[in-house]
Amino acid sequence: MFPVFAQHPPLDKNWDTVFVDDFSTFNIGRWHKAHNAIHGNYEYNNPQKQTEEPQVYIQDNAYIENGKLVLRTKQQTYPCPKGHGYLNCQYGGTHNYTSGQIASNATYKYGYFEIYAKLPASSGYWPAFWLWNSTSSTQTSNCWYNEIDIFESSGCNNNIVTSNMHYGFQCPTNIYSNSKSVSLEALNYNNKYHWYGLEWDKNKITWYIDRKIVRQIANNMEGTGIQNPMYIILNVALNPIVSWWDCQISNSTIFPNYMYVDTANVWRLKYDCNTPVTINNANDLVNHDYKVKKSISLSGATTLISGQNVSLRATDYIELKEGFYVPPGAELYLDNNPCENIGIIKKERE
Repeated sequence: MFPVFAQHPPLDKNWDTVFVDDFSTFNIGRWHKAHNAIHGNYEYNNPQKQTEEPQVYIQDNAYIENGKLVLRTKQQTYPCPKGHGYLNCQYGGTHNYTSGQIASNATYKYGYFEIYAKLPASSGYWPAFWLWNSTSSTQTSNCWYNEIDIFESSGCNNNIVTSNMHYGFQCPTNIYSNSKSVSLEALNYNNKYHWYGLEWDKNKITWYIDRKIVRQIANNMEGTGIQNPMYIILNVALNPIVSWWDCQISNSTIFPNYMYVDTANVWRLKYDCNTPVTINNANDLVNHDYKVKKSISLSGATTLISGQNVSLRATDYIELKEGFYVPPGAELYLDNNPCENIGIIKKERE
């Protein structure tokens, strides 16, 4: 079950801003552009066999224009230098398509992640906004694959996006062990900009469309859950040309095509997890120190003011005593959050 009202960070005083990027310029300290890179996908019926996607990511296809990040996809002959491993042109050879991808220079653990974007439509397209990281260690105690897809979309249906998780804790044969997805109505994503967001903490993962909750799950897969710092990735892929994949490239596929990103934002919760709080009246709410508290008790004498928008978060409990009242026109959001007073950013690149 998830709350009826979503309380996203711009309306919730419990959040601190990590960054707000309006893409007036390309911040090389925050992002890097993929170049001569290509993704691979494991076949569902044969996880040992990997298929390369049709496009090669090159840096010229990720650029700033009119205050927006543009990820462009082109039909062009491109000889990809042979590399090795994930995100490299492992097999070399000439490809017929190029596209754009950016990824964060740092990894992020827990928080609220969102973009405001307009996505490309047309057969074959597969844009995405996701978090990812893994380790290839053969030591069972330190072996994992973590991925949360904040959204993936199919160019053949511009009203649907999907949310996914991929995780595994055994290397190398089980690094892509499972996925959970749901169709989300996104209201013509290629014609309009929409907010795509994710709240992630130790206990739960919550997806948002236009800053409203559309899905929430427990973060406890295989008794562990997705708990490792991950990179932020934005890209436009093309669907692999294999028999089992829908919405493939066709003669009607539009080239070039574009994903436009107006802003990308990250927040983290503020914590004061050892402090219990009692709130006795509406004025106490105005002056409340908005952080995740140990516990919060609202007395029966407390009444919100019409038009007041209050968000309260605690690790142990939030108590509403008899007589507490929320009048018409006021909004109250209550949430239980684990205490995670840790740095959200782990620097990986300079």
